[in-house]
Amino acid sequence: MKKALIYVAFTLMVLFLVFAVNQTAELYALAKGVHPYLGYAALVLVGTAFALIIIVPLFGLLSLRSRPEMPKSVDDPEFDQYVLTLKSRLKTNPYLLGQSFAFDESKEPKMEVMRALSLLDAEATKLVKRGASSVFLTTAISQNGALDSIFVISSLVRMIWDVSHIYNQRPSFREITYLYGNIFATVLMARSVEDLDLMDDQLEPVIASILGGSLGSLIPGTVYVTNLLINSITEGSVNALLCLRVGAMAKRYSGSLVEIDKKVLRRSASMEAIGLLGGIIRDNTTHVIHAFGNAAKGATRKIFRRRNDQDPQET
Repeated sequence: MKKALIYVAFTLMVLFLVFAVNQTAELYALAKGVHPYLGYAALVLVGTAFALIIIVPLFGLLSLRSRPEMPKSVDDPEFDQYVLTLKSRLKTNPYLLGQSFAFDESKEPKMEVMRALSLLDAEATKLVKRGASSVFLTTAISQNGALDSIFVISSLVRMIWDVSHIYNQRPSFREITYLYGNIFATVLMARSVEDLDLMDDQLEPVIASILGGSLGSLIPGTVYVTNLLINSITEGSVNALLCLRVGAMAKRYSGSLVEIDKKVLRRSASMEAIGLLGGIIRDNTTHVIHAFGNAAKGATRKIFRRRNDQDPQET
């Protein structure tokens, strides 16, 4: 699997470079046709832009503190030293300083570190929920598969980046590879039956409330529009679930005191995502209904206006 991921990443990088060089050459030729100096200026600007796209994220990632070697369990001889090292690093964490957090030196270091990490977990959870809400609304309303996939992938990549900044730690290469590999696997591959079964428990009561609620007052009653709305909410919910799951995994990697079993990580992340999904659906479904209602009412008005223009007497 590692070799396959490395091969895929290398292939994508080569394809991106070919695309970048091709587009740069076309832009240079187009600008040079107007004036030679304009072609040189376009080449410099595009080259600078590509350099910034690569250098800025790389510099930001390298500026984060790398996490010290994590012990395998609490019984590991290095565990106590790891906790002390983590405690000294957390003392300069900007999020903890912003909340005026202070370590109690009279208490056990492990308990104080866990108290600090719980605050960071809460901050990271807020960030993950905001990202999941954005993904839910965007993918439920847009109804464009290609654009939705791009938006979900970019949102997940940005989420992991932001979570890493909250904990002010730079995950190891193996961990960051696993996280980003999970992003593309969950977005591009079929969802697991386990996750979908769990998600049904959250979706069914919400959809039932929509069917029995104020749907008719918001949308001119047609079965087609109703089914489209339900499908949109389901699609947004699935994408939000993926976002929540990856965010939960990023939190556990960044805030754990010992090495995490991957199977346990996937299961616990899925359970946390399911627990948060219901709130995301309830908080954002009304916005989706209003968006569809406004679109349907606007389309109805256009139809009547068009018929009136064509044959006012018939209308």
